[in-house]
Amino acid sequence: MKKVNYAEYEGKYDVNFKKRMEEDCESIDVETMRANLYGYTFTEEYANLETPDELSMDYWKEKRIKVIDLKNLENLCLEDDEIGDDLSSEKNCSEDGEIEDDFEVLMRPYYFRISPQERLILEAIDSTGDGETPETAFCVISVEQEWEYIERVNKFRFMDFAGQELENGIDCLVLKDFLGNTEKVYFDIRRRFEVGYYKHRSDDIDIDIKEIE
Repeated sequence: MKKVNYAEYEGKYDVNFKKRMEEDCESIDVETMRANLYGYTFTEEYANLETPDELSMDYWKEKRIKVIDLKNLENLCLEDDEIGDDLSSEKNCSEDGEIEDDFEVLMRPYYFRISPQERLILEAIDSTGDGETPETAFCVISVEQEWEYIERVNKFRFMDFAGQELENGIDCLVLKDFLGNTEKVYFDIRRRFEVGYYKHRSDDIDIDIKEIE
């Protein structure tokens, strides 16, 4: 776990990174992904609230869905750590031989049905903290990225949104499961507020910029 020192990544964003993500993502390690993700925050485009395709998990999700032939879904082979066992079967056996239902199988992997590109972004974010406290909040470059993260982590994706708290640039999403249990996930979005946010969102009077300086 390594908190982001943004100054370390100034000038590290590669404008040709999208091509590398498309053609050779297997060669990209977490530190290179961090350099491009957090290095992008020093660009003029980031100050104008733009997010490039290669840093958007939803962009890669759309591309992934397009290549899946739904008519042959039963023949689709995914890595074990991405989806778990084949959900097309009616029954699944655990290691001790007991029958598991599809929900238990679905919850086993950490991430839910992701492409290699989505995994790279997720692992870069995961390398910054555990999201359990304000001090160990995940570092993200936008609020949208918070929701992209939640959607892809099995632990959270079956929970409902129950509230949101923002203090000193730390955004806390409150999630609730079907039993009524709540969990808080913390995201560090101070960089978004430092670079251009208020220029475009002057109507956000509930956030005091002095709190994050």
